[in-house]
Amino acid sequence: MTVWIFLIIIVSVVGGLIIEYQKNKMAMMGKSRRNEEEVDDLRKLVNSLKGRIENLEAIAAGNPDEFSTGAGRGMEEIEIEEELSMKQENKQQVADLADKRREK
Repeated sequence: MTVWIFLIIIVSVVGGLIIEYQKNKMAMMGKSRRNEEEVDDLRKLVNSLKGRIENLEAIAAGNPDEFSTGAGRGMEEIEIEEELSMKQENKQQVADLADKRREK
């Protein structure tokens, strides 16, 4: 009879520990998922800001083909995968804007 009581106590304690472990595991997975989403949002923001900086630098230079940054390798240090077509499209838009300003 006492063996059964000890067995029930051990099973209930182990069951409680397993339930708490699963709750903590689910909470950590939720935090991890939120962190991944935040990292993705920050990556998109950095890419967007890099594109805007390139546009501003090109506008400031007057001719995007002649422009070279004086910051050295600042952009290379934070390189993130980006679409080549987006960069070319931005350069084309900047070149068009520069041409319009020169014509005025």
